[in-house]
Amino acid sequence: MAKTKTEKGVRVDRRVARTRKAILAAFEKLLEKKDLSEITISSIAREADIDRKTFYLHFGSIDGLLDAVAEESVVYIVNTVEKALSGHQAESAEDVQIAADTFFATVNHVVSQNIVINKRLFELLPPEELITRIRKPLERALLDGNLVPSDLPDELFEYYLSFLLSGIVGIYRAWVLSDGSIPIEQVSAVANDLTQRGLMSLEKRLDA
Repeated sequence: MAKTKTEKGVRVDRRVARTRKAILAAFEKLLEKKDLSEITISSIAREADIDRKTFYLHFGSIDGLLDAVAEESVVYIVNTVEKALSGHQAESAEDVQIAADTFFATVNHVVSQNIVINKRLFELLPPEELITRIRKPLERALLDGNLVPSDLPDELFEYYLSFLLSGIVGIYRAWVLSDGSIPIEQVSAVANDLTQRGLMSLEKRLDA
């Protein structure tokens, strides 16, 4: 049975990967024409040329599909940051700089890769829902990749993550829904600066 390797080294059947890709492509195509509330599992299955059972097997529901889209993007971003840090924990100022620069460059790539679909998702999903879908996979990926300062208490991590996610999602949402006259790199540079100021504040508090 033909298999391919994922970022984390997990073996995945190539037919499974192709089916998931077909389902996601069908969902994106429908999303270009319809509101999210009008898209059904049946319509996705027809567009992807699969049966409903196959869709349920892979995603379970439309919500499950949206969660999968969010998780795949988050995992890709965090894996890229982890590689840039060569597996070291982000403790030093230099590591924080590398992590932040890589993070925003990768987010720019993910957002710009399919701007039409991302614009539709930002239009259709309230900011709170976007944050909720991103939060759990991001938290898990950060912890699994040792990208959280080891002496940061769990309760503080929750607050900082909430603050950073709200700001970052808000900034990118504003850009995606704008006329695009300001380059995304300029917008992400502002987000990067604000994020690093927050992280520097965190370091000072931990050192105190």
